[in-house]
Amino acid sequence: MTGQPPIETKRGSILILGLPYFGRLLVRDLAGLGWNARYIDHPGRHVGGWAKVASAATRADIVYLIGSRIDRGSPQDNLLRFRRKPVVIHWVGTDVQIAVEEHRHDNVALRIAERATHWCDAPWLVEELRSAGVSSEFVPLPIPVEEGPPPPLPARFGVLLYYPVDRQARAVFDFDTMLRLPEAFPDVHFTLIPSPPETLPGPLPANLEARPWVDDMDPLYSETTALVRLTTHDGQSFMAAEALSRGRYVIWTHPMPGAIQATGFEQVSAALRGLVERHRSGNLPLNAEGRRAALDRYGGGRPLADIDERFRALLPG
Repeated sequence: MTGQPPIETKRGSILILGLPYFGRLLVRDLAGLGWNARYIDHPGRHVGGWAKVASAATRADIVYLIGSRIDRGSPQDNLLRFRRKPVVIHWVGTDVQIAVEEHRHDNVALRIAERATHWCDAPWLVEELRSAGVSSEFVPLPIPVEEGPPPPLPARFGVLLYYPVDRQARAVFDFDTMLRLPEAFPDVHFTLIPSPPETLPGPLPANLEARPWVDDMDPLYSETTALVRLTTHDGQSFMAAEALSRGRYVIWTHPMPGAIQATGFEQVSAALRGLVERHRSGNLPLNAEGRRAALDRYGGGRPLADIDERFRALLPG
């Protein structure tokens, strides 16, 4: 008999809680590998919703939290109060900042720190979490990178900027530097997402186009030469990996293979100027190094396979 082997029987049950985008994505992907995976939205203040979470957490073989808190008396602390089967916490972005702050205030729940399995979606978060007394491993989240032939770089040099609408999320972004860049490069076109003009202090520079949320990023990546992401704190940026996989250049505050690490106006403008000058001289090819690095880490289903293997190792027997 030829063809692909049939999928194996269910490996176990996983209850996924936390960030909705990642949770729903992983429910689909893990189900495709044979897991009985379920995602439940955060119940807020709904007592019945919390009862539903508690019931599902009791039955699940593994509880998987994408994002967490670490303070005493938090829902995560209460979960570990009664649960003895595996709990995995995948730390992302500002949740680690909050955990470090709780540690400074001597408000860390030892149940969370010591009994859960801790993963981080970016290498630098492992070190930050260690400062809060939590041992963790770098485990990439699956990012849907582009594995087909990348589109050519655009004839017009284009810079893509990211600045969220949410006020709390904006706190970690260096918007002052982002606003200075279009003025320093008047002949370069800048696109900022997902913050439309009415959410920004105006007037905006003439060469800066502010757009709302974009559902299909492929046309925008085709117009982009370089993604500039400027944050004081970050987890792994999906956009950085997506842009690199398409052969685009990435200037980012945080280190990533194939990207240019820079912070502050002087460093960022110098990095961008180097790319613009190479573009104008006809000496700027696709970012082959960045594309290779992104595909090595995120391509071929490797992050999902790693998470699957780690989950299977947590099951008894």
